[in-house]
Amino acid sequence: MDVQDLQTALQGLGLYAGAIDGKFGPISRAGLLAALEGNPARLTRLDLEYAGQPYGLSAAHVGAVVDVESAGRGFHPDSRRPIILYEPHVFSRLTGHLYDHIPEISYRSWGDRDYPSTQAARYEQLIRACAIDPDAAFQSASWGLGQIMGFNRVWAGFPEPWPFVLAMATSEREQLLAMMRFCKAKGLDDELRRGDWAGFARGYNGSGYARNFYDQKLKAAFARRSAAADRPLVA
Repeated sequence: MDVQDLQTALQGLGLYAGAIDGKFGPISRAGLLAALEGNPARLTRLDLEYAGQPYGLSAAHVGAVVDVESAGRGFHPDSRRPIILYEPHVFSRLTGHLYDHIPEISYRSWGDRDYPSTQAARYEQLIRACAIDPDAAFQSASWGLGQIMGFNRVWAGFPEPWPFVLAMATSEREQLLAMMRFCKAKGLDDELRRGDWAGFARGYNGSGYARNFYDQKLKAAFARRSAAADRPLVA
């Protein structure tokens, strides 16, 4: 998807009335931001049970992953858009390092710069990247409850970036179901069922998981969830 394709897609959603010219201006920006607004209603325990049931996982298993990945929230309450983390080093790789002269959105190595602290600033990065290469931009962010990277969308059941992004912008329930498909496709549901927190952490977050005590956070979140099994909400 290039900018022209994005404009056409936004037009099909009734969110873009400008020219299909491949020029990402204020009308394109407004349409894209509108497309990314969804239903920020919080998950219930029933949602967690429903998502885990096909994989033999309890609400506590599913909720633990959500708690650690996104602090239990898939949408920003004010913007009604999915929680994201834009990764400039991924955009750099996907675009062949062509835009590293714009270090706000593209640099070669993880950690070259600190992440912006607000969702507004992270969306600003995403929008600027979309003005250049929407497909690469969408793949360069992690999305929603499970913080699934856009380039991992196929594991979550989405062959193309745009449908994945629209699903992430729909609801926390859609984000949760995508997260569980991702876990199953990567063979991580077994680790969750066994309580192999280190194994799950390694598969979900990479070999550096121990630096952030990811496995220990999962174990603690699962214990909290199990001890408060009647709690109706994610947070």
